[in-house]
Amino acid sequence: MSAFFGALAFIVWGLVPIYFHQLGTMEPMLILSSRIFWSAIILVALFAYKPKLINKAQCTPKNIALAAAAGILMNLSWLGFVYATISNNIMAASLAFYITPVMVFFMGFIFFKEHIQKNQKIALFLMVLAIAVYVALDKQLPLLSLAISVSFASYIAIKKLVTLNTFGAIFFEHIIFAPLALLYITTHSSGLSSTEWGLLVGTAPLQLLPILLLTISLLKTPLSKISLLQYIEPTFHLALALWVYHEPISLGQKSALIIVIISIMIASLKTRKKISIESINKS
Repeated sequence: MSAFFGALAFIVWGLVPIYFHQLGTMEPMLILSSRIFWSAIILVALFAYKPKLINKAQCTPKNIALAAAAGILMNLSWLGFVYATISNNIMAASLAFYITPVMVFFMGFIFFKEHIQKNQKIALFLMVLAIAVYVALDKQLPLLSLAISVSFASYIAIKKLVTLNTFGAIFFEHIIFAPLALLYITTHSSGLSSTEWGLLVGTAPLQLLPILLLTISLLKTPLSKISLLQYIEPTFHLALALWVYHEPISLGQKSALIIVIISIMIASLKTRKKISIESINKS
């Protein structure tokens, strides 16, 4: 069930660009600040209604500091994602979240001593190859994709260190940055229509839901499995970029994506084979 929540989180994130395309004329920082502030308002209201949602014994300086660090990384990733979406560069976001899972299970191996299977090692090699091919063909680094990817993979890794309960982790990730978000909103929101305000407020529940689902999933799901579930999100992004918004795709992007998708197919086939063998052994 925990893996299901993780998959559902990435499905929601995969469809988010449809919503953000309605915010194309707004500044990415204003969208980010609105998400942080209105999310904090919702979380404070829930906490006021039910204080037991936060375990006070878990609210140690270490946990709050880790939650703050996780919040910074999430916001950096989200800012890059918002920018990619409203600037008609969903393809960059798709490539970013195809790269992220490999970084996640690599961090799982380095920091949490999780076992990396042979198929994951192959996937890691192919991901590095994909970036190298991108650079060789397009004569530039995929900086936006890498920025989104590194920050989000680091966010997931830090979340594994936080021993706050689900609500507490999300609460501190947002509430710490709410004053700064409010300051930005008050100084950069003049002239917005009621419809635009409504769309900005809507970014809060749209983001809180998948974060909640992912946080629940991370409690019992190893990073190696989370890394595989993450492939759901960029596949939705790729489909939207190609078939809904008809974004141009460079030779470097196309080649990198092909290599990445091949690596995913290899990882998937190996995983299914292992599951089938285990099922036979159990029976």
